[in-house]
Amino acid sequence: MAQKAISSWFLGTLLAMTVGVLLLTARPVRAQVDAGSILGTVTDATGAVIHGATVTLTNEGTSASLSTTTGPDGAYKFTPVRIGSYKLSASLQGFQTVTQRGVTVNVGTDVVADFTLRPGNVAQTVEVTAAAPLLESQNASVGQVVDSRSVNNLPLNGRNFTFLAQIVAGVNTPQADTRGNAANGAFAANGLRPAQNNYMLDGIDNNSDTVDFLNGTNYVVLPPVDAVQEFKVQTSDFSAEFGRSGAAVLNATIKSGTNNFHGSAWEFFRNDKLDAADFFENAGGRPKGALRQNQFGFSAGGPVIIPKAFNGRNKLFFFGDYEGLRRRQGTILTGTVPTLLERNSGFTNLSDLITQTGTLNDCPTPPTSPPSGTRCDALNRVIPLGTVLDPATTRPVTAGTPDPVTGLTAITTGFVRDPFSTCPASTINFSGANIGACNLNILTGGRLDPNAVRLLQLYPLPTSSSLFSNFANSPKLKEDRNTFDTRMDAVFSQKDQMFFRFSLADDPQFIPGIFGGIADGGGFQQGNQTALAQQSAVGYTHTFSPTLVNDFRAGLNYLHTTRVSPRANDLSGIPAQFGIQGIPQQSENGGLPAFGINGLQTLGSNAFLPSDEVTSTIQVTDDLTKIYGKHAFKMGFEFQHVKFSTLQPPWSRGEFDFGGSYTDIPNVGGGNTGRAHFLLTPATATVANGVNDVGGATTVRISNISLTDNGKNYYGTYFNDDWKITPKLTLNLGLRWDYFGLVYEHHGNQANFVPGGSPTGSPMYIIPEGKNSGNLSSGCLTCFTDLLAKDGINLLVSNRYGKGLGKSQRGNVAPRVGFAYQVNPKLVARGGFGIFYNGFENRGFSPNIGENYPFQFNFSFFQPDDNHPITFPGCATAGPGGSATFETGFSCTPLDPLLVNASGLALRGIQFDYITPYSMSANLTFQYQLTSSMSVQAGYVTSLARHLESFPGANQVTQILPRSANADNFKPFKDFQRGSSYAATEGSSIYHGLQVTAEKRYATGLNFLGTYTWSKTRSDAGDLLNGGSLIGYRAPAVPGFGIQGDYGLANFDVRHVVHFSGGYELPFGKGKRFLSNVGGVADKLAGGWSIVWSTTLQGGQPIGIPCASGSTSGTGCGALFVAGQSPNNGLHTDANGKLSFFGNAAAFTQPCVLGAGGVPTANQPGGCLPLTGLAALGGITQVAGPGFHRLDFSAFKDIQLTERFRVQFRSEMFNVLNHPNFNAPGFGGNGVVSVPGSLNFSTCAANPKCTFGEIGSTRDAPYDPRQIQFALKLYY
Repeated sequence: MAQKAISSWFLGTLLAMTVGVLLLTARPVRAQVDAGSILGTVTDATGAVIHGATVTLTNEGTSASLSTTTGPDGAYKFTPVRIGSYKLSASLQGFQTVTQRGVTVNVGTDVVADFTLRPGNVAQTVEVTAAAPLLESQNASVGQVVDSRSVNNLPLNGRNFTFLAQIVAGVNTPQADTRGNAANGAFAANGLRPAQNNYMLDGIDNNSDTVDFLNGTNYVVLPPVDAVQEFKVQTSDFSAEFGRSGAAVLNATIKSGTNNFHGSAWEFFRNDKLDAADFFENAGGRPKGALRQNQFGFSAGGPVIIPKAFNGRNKLFFFGDYEGLRRRQGTILTGTVPTLLERNSGFTNLSDLITQTGTLNDCPTPPTSPPSGTRCDALNRVIPLGTVLDPATTRPVTAGTPDPVTGLTAITTGFVRDPFSTCPASTINFSGANIGACNLNILTGGRLDPNAVRLLQLYPLPTSSSLFSNFANSPKLKEDRNTFDTRMDAVFSQKDQMFFRFSLADDPQFIPGIFGGIADGGGFQQGNQTALAQQSAVGYTHTFSPTLVNDFRAGLNYLHTTRVSPRANDLSGIPAQFGIQGIPQQSENGGLPAFGINGLQTLGSNAFLPSDEVTSTIQVTDDLTKIYGKHAFKMGFEFQHVKFSTLQPPWSRGEFDFGGSYTDIPNVGGGNTGRAHFLLTPATATVANGVNDVGGATTVRISNISLTDNGKNYYGTYFNDDWKITPKLTLNLGLRWDYFGLVYEHHGNQANFVPGGSPTGSPMYIIPEGKNSGNLSSGCLTCFTDLLAKDGINLLVSNRYGKGLGKSQRGNVAPRVGFAYQVNPKLVARGGFGIFYNGFENRGFSPNIGENYPFQFNFSFFQPDDNHPITFPGCATAGPGGSATFETGFSCTPLDPLLVNASGLALRGIQFDYITPYSMSANLTFQYQLTSSMSVQAGYVTSLARHLESFPGANQVTQILPRSANADNFKPFKDFQRGSSYAATEGSSIYHGLQVTAEKRYATGLNFLGTYTWSKTRSDAGDLLNGGSLIGYRAPAVPGFGIQGDYGLANFDVRHVVHFSGGYELPFGKGKRFLSNVGGVADKLAGGWSIVWSTTLQGGQPIGIPCASGSTSGTGCGALFVAGQSPNNGLHTDANGKLSFFGNAAAFTQPCVLGAGGVPTANQPGGCLPLTGLAALGGITQVAGPGFHRLDFSAFKDIQLTERFRVQFRSEMFNVLNHPNFNAPGFGGNGVVSVPGSLNFSTCAANPKCTFGEIGSTRDAPYDPRQIQFALKLYY
């Protein structure tokens, strides 16, 4: 966004805040990591303040106490105060002592407790029960405390308390993501990316820094709900005490022991017999996946007592918990496998690929009226979809010139190839009756690669007669998780307190692929996985005086996660059994390569496995609080060292893709002929002027195996002044400084590719001194250094740029200011403004510069075009003519850096002058007390983020090219891989939100929390690990376009969100409204019943609409809206019997395909707009996807066994209404636009069989359908 827009936003926000301050005066943002504050004023009966009164604070659980005296203004303050229940007393000679019991301190809250002393004897005590204040009159941050009642009672699928963050205003539930984090509680808050949230536990960093979130969560350890005292979600304008990131802070605290023994035990039971079937299981007539799940554990806390040796009451306390999970779950997986006809023919009969039910008809000047589902080639021959064309007949033709093979005159210049057919190649129309008459798709057995045939035979038999999605399986996931926490709290004296906690979680899982065995077919999320998490935390608080307190914390996180393919340790030479050469056979690298065969489920083991990642975070913090008059000063320092070592070779077994482009109409494609492409051996041309040896893989990806041992340092310091100007008004001035060091490899094994700009203004490849061994020697045409020089990239071997091979920003100064003003006893106005630096977002492994040559090298070879093969010249083990058959394996790309052919290497980079991402946020909020237990709140929240990290890629084409052009000829560095990973801080976003909250605290058996948020988030840098831009950056290197050309709704934007949760104790039984006089068995049956609920109603997230096919070469393409057409016609069943969301293809069109000279071709009547220049890339076209509606409900019965023991029976129903929540098209479905090979949307709109917009999965699968859980809990 332009500088003018930034200035406009800033000035507008500043003006609004200034008006608020002038009208209402001021109050600070205030928060603390796992504590709060108690403050108030002591007055006499006339309202005059009392100076010198003694106020004593006593923890009701541990009896620890502390005293202070009131100042000249009658005010007192205790801070920091650990969360819990306290007794407060105020006394002065000549006045009666007043005591308040049950003063509850929550995380990050300031509790106001005022006293009125009346004349009398100080020995006389007046006791009152404190009522928790409803109004947040001392804190301007935006957020919500979730207390232990809600944590324990609200229904939580999987007992994961972080899901409760999603009931807070400004928070939305994300779409299913590629890392699995959404299934484990991830959320987006106030327009900032989910990975920017900050998780804390007992004041210690609890963020997962594992690359790619391999463990599937944003956090390291997750205590069970019975161990959580409470937590607070702060979504905006928190104090300068918090750094690291600028999105939400989820701050949880584990329970402590007290002077009384207390605890619980539980068993939660689930079985598929109690559950509903998934929507698509029902639609497909498939049985439910099996489920057997038990979740069990216990917690216990109290004083440490050693009989006859030590009594720890009031001194030493313990708390501990254990939870186990045993889960066996079958999930229905569907995919496409070869048909029985194909298998039984030895894969020579592929006639069933021709369905002629497609939506295409792109013939420019049809000789007849070709039916739907056909296309025309450059000779104007009508060819049905699914027709296999013979690669050995590939040849060029010239417009207006007869083709010497067929005698037909070409209508365009390009390439053609002929069908496998018994009819002459000069046949004009191969559709209709000629499909059978010409024996289309009957391959010659001698042309088939026998290894390819054997590989296809690894696919299981189909389970249905369909051509697509004809195989279903329900393999069982296995999970055996064990977790525990232990905490010790020591009270050495009134001045010295200490705690220590250790947490461990061990979570081994087997997540099966669709096939199992050698065929596997699993994705990155499948395989054998282990996750071992440990966290240690220690805190020491010293009270120098009632007005001077120091709090020291230290913590250590350790998380080791591995994921390998099921056959990872089978080193029997599986690839060689299928003729594949050179695949390294070493630990964790067993199994087949990945074969991406167009039209079939992936065969073999997934890329990016093995993954073996270890992360550890050392954290030290120290905070000093000083109360001086009307000021509460707080200052502190924080240091973190994060280490994350990663072994994640992208393609250590190789990946070979067969897209079907060599067996389809050149430059049209979409015919679903990938299996024929895979089967056919490259051969010498069989026609005059033909191209020899067309075939082999369209993409080959290879990498070596190496470990990167990365690290990063973080320093932060802050100063905060809470200035209580009047009893109604407080002003806070906060200032924070953060320094985020660059990621560096501990052993210097990294190199940084800088495509331009700083430090020299020219392209550079920076490698640390001492790492320039013989690996970088010159002397051959394909050596790395020679190719650098050839492409104009300067090699710089130097240590002058530090361990991170770049410059990090040091001027990260972040002011924070806020106000709170109690307009009257029932109305509070609050507001805040702050700058927050986001230097810790998980960027994944792709831009890791430790993967650069010569330490790790990744090759990606792409087909030059649809008419020429990838070749390895001079390699004796390559296919015919040097073609890249899969049998070539790694044999033509040696993984020794001294021998490697550097052509095709990826050059990874991170912006040299790294600018720390930051956000500016502001809020203006009003809160009103309706009753003694209910309040409402309404506010405006905004945030503006700048220099967000984005992945525009390196070595991209810098101009708009005709569709027929070979984009690799137009990349800046022609000898290296196009689109290599490159991280830059050039993204931006803006958020506006109106947020309303209604809260009823527990009273008369009822409590609830309701929130509504209207918001809008626009960005050109969406969630990094989930695609960033909705349709991918289309032309990030094209001047005038960049990533700003993709500015639009963020991929986590949601317009309307309603949350409503609560609980109600039914008014039956002894002491209740009804049946209050019953006793004995009758009371046991009628009393003690409660119901709780949690519901979310949420609008859909944006869906990007790309073109039906590319209009240019080397860039993406976006669809365009058609005036007068509505894209959304809601959920409905289309003519295919499939669920579709928008489905109105007539609402979209696209720029016409660019021909020679960049001029749009004119052979697409009504199907495109003839746009040139940057407009040829189309618009950022988005529509809202399916919404999210869910009601979880629980009923439970409490039975008081004795005074100390209580048993609870629970029944919990998740998605009780069984409302299916669908993924957007493209998330596990048939794609956002599934118009195979079409060059326009109009033919799709005209064909009821068009699959555009079809949906194939639910967003919470396998947890989407109604599920029922029973539980038994014991409390004491």
